[in-house]
Amino acid sequence: MHKLLKPFLFPALLTTLLLAGCGDSTLSSPNHSPDSSNQDTHDSTADTDSTTHDTTDYQDILEDIEDIEDIEDTHPDTSEPEPDIAEPELDVSEPEPDIAEPEPEPPSWACTTVPCTAVDTTTTLAKMKAIDACAFELALEKPLTDGTQLADQLLDRLQSEGIGQRVTLTDVLGSLNRSGQSGLSSANNTRLAGLNATGFRWNSGDINVDYWYPQGITGSSDATANGLVNGRKLIMVAWYHKTDERPTRGARVSLADITDPNNITYRHLLLVDPISTPSGPNFKAAEYDGGNALHAGGIVWYGDYLYVADTSRGLRIYDLSRIFKPNKVDAATRIGISAGRSDAHTYAFAVPRIARFRLTKDSCPTRFSFVGLDRTTTPPTLTTGEYFADHHNGRVVTWPLDSTTHLLETRRGTTRAAAASVIGQTRVQGALTVGQDYYFSASSQNGSYGRLYTNRPGQNSRSVTWIAGTEDLYHDRQTGRIWSPAEHPGARDVVSIPRANIQ
Repeated sequence: MHKLLKPFLFPALLTTLLLAGCGDSTLSSPNHSPDSSNQDTHDSTADTDSTTHDTTDYQDILEDIEDIEDIEDTHPDTSEPEPDIAEPELDVSEPEPDIAEPEPEPPSWACTTVPCTAVDTTTTLAKMKAIDACAFELALEKPLTDGTQLADQLLDRLQSEGIGQRVTLTDVLGSLNRSGQSGLSSANNTRLAGLNATGFRWNSGDINVDYWYPQGITGSSDATANGLVNGRKLIMVAWYHKTDERPTRGARVSLADITDPNNITYRHLLLVDPISTPSGPNFKAAEYDGGNALHAGGIVWYGDYLYVADTSRGLRIYDLSRIFKPNKVDAATRIGISAGRSDAHTYAFAVPRIARFRLTKDSCPTRFSFVGLDRTTTPPTLTTGEYFADHHNGRVVTWPLDSTTHLLETRRGTTRAAAASVIGQTRVQGALTVGQDYYFSASSQNGSYGRLYTNRPGQNSRSVTWIAGTEDLYHDRQTGRIWSPAEHPGARDVVSIPRANIQ
């Protein structure tokens, strides 16, 4: 308790001065391992460096709040007659404090560390089981401003040296240079009969290429609240460079305009990682720290950000508001700035990385084989999960998002998971949630074909037949359809069916 005495100067005519003040001071505290068969080509080359990001503990700041009572003058000016009014009785009861009820903290804020040994990740086949989400934690590897500044310095160098320029997504949409094919292959039309399936196929070169493999999928329904970007309905699919060559070409994304199903156009953009060099900012292909191509097993487009699954580490963020155009497109083996030119392996557009969320040293390890977005929850959430061919105890983890910043919802430098479960299925290639419902795509569970599952923790799976080579999942909220790309050369349909048909 603090007492505060504050002197006052009064006119000389006053003969008596009574000072009365008492202030109470209260102290408050704010409070995939790969399948050996050739049916699945999930990431077998992911960097497995277990080094994780150190986080900083922040102490609560204690504030002394002093409440000073008014000082009452008991000797009024005698030149004015006192009114003949009875003195009112004083209300000495304790007033109710005028304090608003605190907002409930998001789930990720209420967590304390749970050791991995305390998390039971076993369940029976086809039964989903909830586990303690507080065992899982992510943090930015570096401040976001570090990544955006480096990307901007790269853009400035390209512009100042006349070897490239910054462009907008509108520019890219105005130069889609490839045509897709509406509809599905006869094999998938037969396979998905009765499920109201639809979709599209790439051009013949992309259907058959054997060194680029489709993996992640997202679209404009993830990107914006109304499901449109520049008034268009868009699909984006990630591919990784499947090669033993070094260096690899990393990962690319295909931006497809499906507004008119009879006139589907698309273009490939290369994902790149800005780097600092003695000669200035530069860029390289999207790879793991060990030099293998980024698998890009799952992607989510949210605002201007493209989240890409980083298998053993966490999530990378590429910025679709900082796309740039290299000045050369004639050399497939060239990447970056050198000899007075810039190249991106012949790609006309490149998307730079600005951040990476990594598992913290206190987190239970988990793999990021795929990622999906749920905009139906408050806050929106990302769902990541693990691919395993040889057992059904892979985990799926849900991470809260900040709808204002479009980043993971963070407090004191880290993000704790909002929910986690054991999946109860093998060969899971993609996952997403819609409210309380989970959806999983699993490959090669029926010969070369897969299954599409729905489930909730504590319940048993329900499923429908699904395509061969299925990968990541994407939910179009406006149409209620769930999408997935097929990866195998010669059979690369991009397929969707109504969510209501998965029973």
